[in-house]
Amino acid sequence: MKIVSILNRKGGVGKTTFTGCTAQALSLVGFKVLAIDNDSQHNLSAMLGAGVCSPGIRDVYRVPAHEAAGVFLRCVRSTELAGLHVVTSSQALCDADVADVHGLRRCLDACDLGRFYDFVLIDNAPGMGRLQISSVYACGEIFVPVELRQFAVDGVVEMEKMLSQEHPGGGRITKIIPNFYRDTLRQNSFLAALRRLFPGRVTATPIPDDSVFDELVTENKILFLHRLASRGAAYYLKLIHELFDLDEKKVWEVMLDKRDERKSEEARERYLSRQLNGN
Repeated sequence: MKIVSILNRKGGVGKTTFTGCTAQALSLVGFKVLAIDNDSQHNLSAMLGAGVCSPGIRDVYRVPAHEAAGVFLRCVRSTELAGLHVVTSSQALCDADVADVHGLRRCLDACDLGRFYDFVLIDNAPGMGRLQISSVYACGEIFVPVELRQFAVDGVVEMEKMLSQEHPGGGRITKIIPNFYRDTLRQNSFLAALRRLFPGRVTATPIPDDSVFDELVTENKILFLHRLASRGAAYYLKLIHELFDLDEKKVWEVMLDKRDERKSEEARERYLSRQLNGN
């Protein structure tokens, strides 16, 4: 089982969309995936269709350590996709809830999640407080979605320095994912700078600046079932192949099959609805 924390001190870099789309893609390919919403904005919980549930991740942090694993397992919720579960968050979640930044890791270990899941993805709010540090100690790897701007590049450099100096026992930055890519001269210069600073860790595939991602949130759609023909989906599938060493051709074939199955199901539901309504 691989535990990945999606982290960036900067806000608005696309962490939640990346976490949600990646979790959905992995589950559609056939993996068992658990997504943990570690952000009080609870946007991942909404994106995956679970909303705010009780108990949630805040309860895991607040109970005595010996009760945390049991509470965590009760937090796990189903989603529309059979292979994808989520632990939801709430607006009340805050750093003060975290009594021990190592507690989440001990909780996940006690749950023995490897029996149930291939991947655990932890979505985080911007910043580097106790909630984010809990996810650093809980994970084996950190993925960093990043905008191609000077402050964003500087921020990743500072974050890695802080992690190595202050939290050497936590997960390390293994992948940096350029986001909102428009293939401009200025963006490409920042991309080149990132690759010089983090050799071998910046993905060859960026996430494009595509309005399809806003549509997914607004319309409660799944990228690979409802917008597979989009530019965003094509880049995401290449990115998934790169991040998790999957066979790109097989991934495309599976996604096409899943999309066609969903279209058939929706057509059948529309037909039955018309029959029931006498039309």
